[in-house]
Amino acid sequence: MPHVPLTPDLGAVVSFEGAGVRLPKLNRRKVGRSRNRLKRIRGDVARDEVWFVRDATFSLQPGEALAIVGHLNSGRDQLLRLAAGTLIADEGTVRRSVPIVPLVGLGGALGGGYTVRQNIYLLGSLLGMTQAEIVERLPGIVERADVGKILDKFLGDSSRLVRGRIAWSIAMATQAPAFAISQALTVGQPSFQQQCWEIVEERHAAGVSFLVVSDKPSELKRFCDRAILIDEGRVLADTTVEDALDRLKDIPPPKDQVHFVIDDDDDDDDAELI
Repeated sequence: MPHVPLTPDLGAVVSFEGAGVRLPKLNRRKVGRSRNRLKRIRGDVARDEVWFVRDATFSLQPGEALAIVGHLNSGRDQLLRLAAGTLIADEGTVRRSVPIVPLVGLGGALGGGYTVRQNIYLLGSLLGMTQAEIVERLPGIVERADVGKILDKFLGDSSRLVRGRIAWSIAMATQAPAFAISQALTVGQPSFQQQCWEIVEERHAAGVSFLVVSDKPSELKRFCDRAILIDEGRVLADTTVEDALDRLKDIPPPKDQVHFVIDDDDDDDDAELI
């Protein structure tokens, strides 16, 4: 029978106890970053704070793959960011026993004014790798991302596909004990997707923990051990993946698309993996 734990597990990878987060939203449907930033400086754009997550209590166990199931704007992506530490709770507590590497928006951390090699060093350092570890793992990152021919060229206006491969390969090279993944367990072309599956399933079998948000039920069913169902910012159930997906069918999606602001340089498409 589905249950919602009332107290967090102190031995968990991450535990939530009554956690919530509120963020400013834009009272507009679609705006450009630079133009919108100027409007906010002038005070022309109203900003209201909205609770995206309220009173969340659950935990992720070591070696577990946990799906966060919900519609867009249900609070699922903010819950993932809270778990990874890229958002700070405004109420309740979120406790992590190990670092959780976020595969959320990593493509935005890659700079077009740097070479691919420099980006690998920069993002690798941000994700907790030492210089020695990056040097040791660089050949594997380059091979996996298939960027050997452009390693010392500026990233420039490289496609999102290329940026995705690079960011994903760097993140997996961290050998972290836990990952928070939004929208894709796999990225890129079919051959690269197969590599991704081999890596995440190998890591999962070795005891690495995963928190996953995905709009692909097949990915969640294939990979995740259990699920959290969330709607309107509240955890409705801690259950099986199949049950969460079935119950989601009876929940209408939000009528309005809420664009929220984490900082002035974020894209509108904020819930994207890479």
